[in-house]
Amino acid sequence: MSHYLWRDGWHPAEPAAGEVACADSWRHVDGRAHGFSAHARRFERCAGPLPPGFWASTARALDTPGEFFPRVALAGGQLRLDIRPAPPARATTVLALSAAPDPRTAPLIKGPDLARLSAFRARHTPPGADDVILGDFAETTTGALVGWEGSTLVVPRGVRLPSVTQAQVVGRARERGISVREGRLHPGMPLWFLNSLHGVSPVTSIVGDGTNRAVPAQPGAAEWAAWWWAGFRSAG
Repeated sequence: MSHYLWRDGWHPAEPAAGEVACADSWRHVDGRAHGFSAHARRFERCAGPLPPGFWASTARALDTPGEFFPRVALAGGQLRLDIRPAPPARATTVLALSAAPDPRTAPLIKGPDLARLSAFRARHTPPGADDVILGDFAETTTGALVGWEGSTLVVPRGVRLPSVTQAQVVGRARERGISVREGRLHPGMPLWFLNSLHGVSPVTSIVGDGTNRAVPAQPGAAEWAAWWWAGFRSAG
């Protein structure tokens, strides 16, 4: 892992010690990202105007072979870049339920809750599960959720972080004439875990809190997953 501090460009630095005010992260494959501009816009909505050349310098720092999971952040009043190796992509996901209080304090902003969410996930994810559901199936500690009701794509109503990958899926559904509506998600419907690290990852089961339930599959999930990964063939 490499750490950088912005001083008219990225310079090697020690890890950030201050509180993270906002952040964004995505999978970067051989110098390319899927939805890079959308991640940039989301970060700027929180961080405010960025220095000239910020994104071009970030792209140059990441223009190298390999799979990475970079994170830009505003921490302790300073702009930071962490270049982390990307973990293997998860084809399917097992989610956990927990009766513990929701740890989110700023659910609409990525950054302030990162440490709390990481601790919550470590504490409340049982063996065999990948993540924990938050806010009555609004999202998880690391990703977004959508469900399927027949041929209709269902987006959760609950308060949640605006997700780049969820927006990509909703946009494709509308382009293909698929009905999209807001509603309550539940384990009796096909569910997909979505984020910019794993793409479209169908949920296979819900465990924990006295529950161990298989989640039905949605036909066509593999095709949607392949579509998402194909986004790395072109920048943007």
